[in-house]
Amino acid sequence: MARRTITKSLVGLSLLLSLCQAADTSCKNLPGDYGWPTPHDWAQLNQTVGGRLIATIPQASICHPLPYYDYDATACTTLREAWDLPQTYELKPAEIMNPYFQNQSCDPYTPTTQPCELGNYAVYSINVTGAADVIAGIQFAKAKNVRLVIRNTGHDYMGKSTGKGALSLWTHNLKTADIMSNYTSTSYRGPSLKLGAGVIGGEAYEIASSRGYRVVGGTCASVGIAGGYTSGGGHSLLNGKYGMAADNVLEWEVVTASGQHLTATPTQNSDLYWALSGGGAGTFGVVLSMTTKLHPDGPIGGAALTFNDTTVGNEAFWDAVGVWFVYLPNFVDGPNTVDWEISNSTFSALSFTAPDSNGTEVATLLAPFLAELVSRGIPYNFSTYTAASYVDHYVHDVGPLPYGGEPPTTLFSSRILPRATMLDPTGNAAVIQSLRAATEGGDFFWGCHGLNVKNISHPENAVLPAWRDAIAMCIAISFWDWTIPRSDMLARKEHLVDVILPSIDAATPGSGTYLNEVDSLYKGDWKKEFYGVNYARLLDIKAKYDPDHFFWAYTAIGSDFWTLDGDGRLCAASS
Repeated sequence: MARRTITKSLVGLSLLLSLCQAADTSCKNLPGDYGWPTPHDWAQLNQTVGGRLIATIPQASICHPLPYYDYDATACTTLREAWDLPQTYELKPAEIMNPYFQNQSCDPYTPTTQPCELGNYAVYSINVTGAADVIAGIQFAKAKNVRLVIRNTGHDYMGKSTGKGALSLWTHNLKTADIMSNYTSTSYRGPSLKLGAGVIGGEAYEIASSRGYRVVGGTCASVGIAGGYTSGGGHSLLNGKYGMAADNVLEWEVVTASGQHLTATPTQNSDLYWALSGGGAGTFGVVLSMTTKLHPDGPIGGAALTFNDTTVGNEAFWDAVGVWFVYLPNFVDGPNTVDWEISNSTFSALSFTAPDSNGTEVATLLAPFLAELVSRGIPYNFSTYTAASYVDHYVHDVGPLPYGGEPPTTLFSSRILPRATMLDPTGNAAVIQSLRAATEGGDFFWGCHGLNVKNISHPENAVLPAWRDAIAMCIAISFWDWTIPRSDMLARKEHLVDVILPSIDAATPGSGTYLNEVDSLYKGDWKKEFYGVNYARLLDIKAKYDPDHFFWAYTAIGSDFWTLDGDGRLCAASS
């Protein structure tokens, strides 16, 4: 869909926003409020940022005649077929990936007669090209009392990168990718990669590979590396050898709430470096770029393993799943990782990652568990291979680059499983019972990532300590079903937060939850579960760099300073 000019968009919005109400200075302005910026204000901002202010017209407006008058039945069919693909959202400045936050305000599945509305979409986006654009956006949002959000790809399960009535800083086109062969600091000497905030994992993998390197990034290649992914910690197929993504960060380039353009390293603005490296996104500043370690590339040993309950029954199947965790240290202490899925009747591990190894060595590591399956009378399918490089391994196991093969439109929430719990018979049994119960209705399955990052050297950072004691992280997953009523999907979401998550939390006391992969309605103690003992220090750093709590994101540090009212308006919590 071609972008409208800012002038045409302003006229269209002015027709939609005909009613005004008195401004409440304790709340951010929304369209229609007396204090909402005028068309002239927006035009001035557009001029300040070099014509790169984009008024939001949801792409699914082509599926609804009103109010944008661009209905196209053929184009709508094409969009509907692509609605579950990450590139459908990433290449647009304000699109919302998460169906819950889409809220049926403008999608290709609602009736044609239903008008397309902005709903939770940001109203305007600045196509950021550098620090000056970010500073202009911050100054405008402060002066006009408008909510500000930060968005790269929109790969976001918590609704942090969008917001009703917001101005968005769209960093997706910051595509810097500079390799330095001999980065030097007090703590590291070696190759590095400076990534603009808009570089997604798939792009970074190919760039690094072209020069003979690997870089730590997400299993979903469509996720930007230099932003929320790494700021949240960052699990990866390469965790076993190189640690969390945050462990690899050498420096951050960031603009703070005061408009300062800073570099943060372990020795310069070290508190900000610490906070950004694991303490979560959207609250300390706007990241423009990140410099991270590169690692020499080479062969990757891989494998695939599946078994099910067909021969032995469901009880014996789940007993075998419990035993899998007992044997898991044989592989993840390699130092390797493994990713697998568990439904109520099938175990499927489709990505074993053994860096600088080969398929034969992978088979040797897994032989004791395979022998256990044989002793229990459980048939299995197992194969190994050796990839020449990390990119070859990724494409083989996950999907084609640059986006990978995983649909982002899901219900989704995680739990970190402690090694000690899973190696203790009582603890193991409790977790297996929780995993099993979650899958019984058929709506949910588990996607798990096995790892060991306990003893990998890294600068001090704010990664949740529970990761250091983990043997795995498991995510309860349900794909969004567009063919059933939204109310049914919301009931499924309620089951996730009211039944599944409390159960797995109770089975893993003292652990934690991955703050990047958690349901937006999570009802646990998020400060404790997402940040652990780091929360108090992170809040102090937030107060230093953003004393007025200008940046806000749901469950981010200091987020209880603000709250969303029933209309989606951001208001001071005390108002």
